[in-house]
Amino acid sequence: MTQAGWRLVAPDGFGDYDWFEVENRGLLMGGHLAYGDRTFPVIVYDPVRLAQDAAGETENDGLFYEPNVIVVADLNRTTAEVAVSRLGGAGVFDWLLG
Repeated sequence: MTQAGWRLVAPDGFGDYDWFEVENRGLLMGGHLAYGDRTFPVIVYDPVRLAQDAAGETENDGLFYEPNVIVVADLNRTTAEVAVSRLGGAGVFDWLLG
């Protein structure tokens, strides 16, 4: 059962400057996957930032975990939205709908 119609919802009040910051930081936090009226938290990383965060977290306790993570090669608004659309169209998020 493949569900089309998934979309990325940025945090409330997000504008062009916020997306500029996301691109520079390689990290989008506070976003949501949306399907109909249901939403699910998501974090979107670029590979460099993901590696930095994972390395920093594993220094102390050897463990890194982030739920609902998507990694895109070059993070910006378009690549994040396309990734959610592609993954949703491929049925990757179907488990969230129960």
